[in-house]
Amino acid sequence: MRKIWRLLAVFVCLAALAAPVRAEEETPVREPGWCGEEVTWSFEGGTLTLSGSGKTDDFPDGAPWQDYKDAITKVVLTGSISYLGEGAFADYDGITSVSLGNALQELGKRALYSCDGLTELTMPASFRVFGEESLMRCAALKEIHCLGGMPSFRLNCLWDTWVNIYYPVANPWPLQHIEQLEEAFQGRIEFLAEDGTDPYTPTEETTEATTETTEATTEAATEPVTEPSTEAVTVPATEPSTVPTTLPPTEAPTEPVVTQLPTEEPEPQRKEEAPGWIGAAIVGMSISLIGLGALLFGGRKKPRKGGKYSR
Repeated sequence: MRKIWRLLAVFVCLAALAAPVRAEEETPVREPGWCGEEVTWSFEGGTLTLSGSGKTDDFPDGAPWQDYKDAITKVVLTGSISYLGEGAFADYDGITSVSLGNALQELGKRALYSCDGLTELTMPASFRVFGEESLMRCAALKEIHCLGGMPSFRLNCLWDTWVNIYYPVANPWPLQHIEQLEEAFQGRIEFLAEDGTDPYTPTEETTEATTETTEATTEAATEPVTEPSTEAVTVPATEPSTVPTTLPPTEAPTEPVVTQLPTEEPEPQRKEEAPGWIGAAIVGMSISLIGLGALLFGGRKKPRKGGKYSR
């Protein structure tokens, strides 16, 4: 019987030792030259080229090409890149030209923030979203040509940027949203048809209060070089707010609004539970230790003490 127990203990030990021990999964490291699941980057002769399809990564702590920050003068998107990530070219003052390709849909947060050398942009017909602060404080930016429908303007996307935005004559944008945006940005941006016509001209009122407001707005709009002393983030009353693009046709808005397309919120990440094999491995190791103990100490016979009549 004791031999059977010994064999069983050996078998349990071997089974426990043979149990696979899985290492914790490590976060994959992006290989050099990649900046998205299907997007690569390269730099040559002052031009940074992004090639591929889909979205680039977000770069809140700096993009992989930041070592060339002072040397980059031109950015070119090729292929079918649909999203330029957060902070991709924030504070890149040497950039004077950006070609966004024909598939871009969204500029991420601060994607081209404070690019002082940028003077003109052309947004493809696919473009839909100016991300938060994406073109904020671009001091030299004067013209944005949009080839498609009216995009969403996220909070402060063009604050402290004095610019004319042109839209297609064949695809005019809703006048009510143009009115809201021009008032919300307090004359910093102006919407024009591609032929130069202005679809929205503020109505002049006879009251003194309205006249004073019109003069203040006109003065800010005609001095694009002088930046306002107040920051967007410190004046809640003048910050552009974000509301859905669809407004009741019979109600006039009581405060400046900014068009906002519905966004898809990322699915909450599920917290991975510890796999069941860990518990099984612990139990196996415990049983192994018991078995080894049985092998070491269970097989020893206690010596018989001599009896009264032993020889």
